[in-house]
Amino acid sequence: MRALLCVLSLALALPSQGETAPRELDFGKAYSFDERAPKTQVEKTIDKLLPSVVKVFGASGLATIKAYATGIIVSDRGHILTLDQILLQKGRTRVVLYDGSVHDAVLYPADEALGVRILKISPEEVDGSLQPLWPPSAEQAKYRNGQFVVSLGNCFRLAEFSEKVSATFGVVVGTANTALRYRMADVKYDGDIILTDACNNPGHYGGGLFTLDGRWIGLNMRLLDSKETNTMLSAAIPSRDLLPYLDEMVHGKERAEVVAEVVPVWTGVTLFESAGRKSPPAYVERVKRGSPARALGLRIDDLIVRIDDFSVRSCKEFRRVLTKYRPGDKVTVMWKRGTRVMTGEMTLAEEPNR
Repeated sequence: MRALLCVLSLALALPSQGETAPRELDFGKAYSFDERAPKTQVEKTIDKLLPSVVKVFGASGLATIKAYATGIIVSDRGHILTLDQILLQKGRTRVVLYDGSVHDAVLYPADEALGVRILKISPEEVDGSLQPLWPPSAEQAKYRNGQFVVSLGNCFRLAEFSEKVSATFGVVVGTANTALRYRMADVKYDGDIILTDACNNPGHYGGGLFTLDGRWIGLNMRLLDSKETNTMLSAAIPSRDLLPYLDEMVHGKERAEVVAEVVPVWTGVTLFESAGRKSPPAYVERVKRGSPARALGLRIDDLIVRIDDFSVRSCKEFRRVLTKYRPGDKVTVMWKRGTRVMTGEMTLAEEPNR
């Protein structure tokens, strides 16, 4: 019996014939475990994009303001694009690269209309070369509703140093350029914003929105509120709209100031603006003969609620939406007449006295 126990102990101590020696893992590598290496096409796309996405840390001091965000490397000379936020303060802004190295950042002037800012780190202090991204061509930057997208950013500050940023997935659900606000302020950006259900959690702000094949189509914005539905929306600024600012800050190109004559459009509608109300609903008070509104069929007491994709909730918004058009443009108007909702196409005209 004693001899049998000795044999069993010896068998347990010796490695089996198929057993391999333990691996020496280097946790400084991108993927220390082979099973974690990217295998699917989406994983490979994200893996290729990760070195171009950085973590941004700044100043806060307030519980409601997060001191972390994300940025996109846009040049091999250390230029980084991010969303302009309060946390970006001179002398207190740091950038953490993909390899975990920490770099002081210089702040460039922000673009007030876009709400973005360029940060600059010293490329001489970077171990290796930077991997920049640049907005693709107009053809490559196209997207469609229902298209799958991936959003990359430092979600909830889960990544501190060399940890990888988070990826959220979703689809493009539409575009919008009015009726959006951040906290209590209306969004200044007046272009078409990409709406998606790929969550822009705190920390994703300033990160990138990409197609599944790796095309950069947008820069993540803050979570926005819809004034129509009072819901929160994830949105991104189309990457092509960032080009004038990027060319100016990165390449030193002066922006061409386009001064075009603004010709107001004419509908022939007079709205009922009652005294004492700042901006009442857009009820029709009069419709002029021979006007586009008369040709459309608008009548007194009709309530105009929409022009194309723009909601019209007041007389003020009716006038503001019309400033986006020129005489000769065709628009789809939606209005309420009693309990019925009606739509029709109207061709905008020029003021008769011009």
